[in-house]
Amino acid sequence: MELATIKPELLLLCFLRVSGFVFVAPVFGSQFLPKIVKVWVSLIFAFALMPLLSSNARLPQFPSFTYMLLGIREVLIGLMIGFVCNFFLHGVQFAGHVVGLQMGFASSTLFDPISRTDVSVIGRFQGLLAIVLFLAMNGHHIMLSSFRASYSLVPPSVTALSGEGAKQLILATAGIFTLAVRVAMPVLSAIFMVEVGLALLAKTVPQMNIFVVGFPLKISMGLAMLAISIPYFAYVLAKGILGTNADLKNILTAIGGG
Repeated sequence: MELATIKPELLLLCFLRVSGFVFVAPVFGSQFLPKIVKVWVSLIFAFALMPLLSSNARLPQFPSFTYMLLGIREVLIGLMIGFVCNFFLHGVQFAGHVVGLQMGFASSTLFDPISRTDVSVIGRFQGLLAIVLFLAMNGHHIMLSSFRASYSLVPPSVTALSGEGAKQLILATAGIFTLAVRVAMPVLSAIFMVEVGLALLAKTVPQMNIFVVGFPLKISMGLAMLAISIPYFAYVLAKGILGTNADLKNILTAIGGG
């Protein structure tokens, strides 16, 4: 597309949606990436996506209140897409937090600059592992492809949005807890068996200090199962990324009234 044929008001709307997405999406929204870099990345993506936008779109006049509302809508759509793309990461970190509590790491929390919250050591480890696997599985390509599809499902125009998208978004959040249960299941199962064994041991040998024995045993068993279950973790994560992509398309379809 030649620069002379680009409509500035359409480019600005594209930039607003892209910037909302880039500032919260996985990898792109990292706190380690300077804000000025995110702005330039958003601008580059906006120019790359301009051929997908129809020059005949119904747009209000540039300096108008209606155009400002349309710009706010584009930012919110971009933020929503980036928020949904983070579902798999929230599910993995939630699973790691629960596993860390059961293993005895309740007091060892770290500030995670990606989610901007305090997470346990296990949650931090699994979050970083999820990001590495996300990139290795070309999850960022799937994420960018879904964002590109948003312009065909919800084009920038003055047409009203359907409220069905909010219902689909609420239903999609259940996937966070489903993914968390699947990720945490191997380690929690191992720790549960350790708890049962310690309970039987306490009844059999009441003189033994179960707290002294149980604490390192749960940590060692949890770490061993955590290492063994990494292939399973990668499989569940891949399914979670594909599920998040499907949920995002359903949400965008519902918002666009499709």
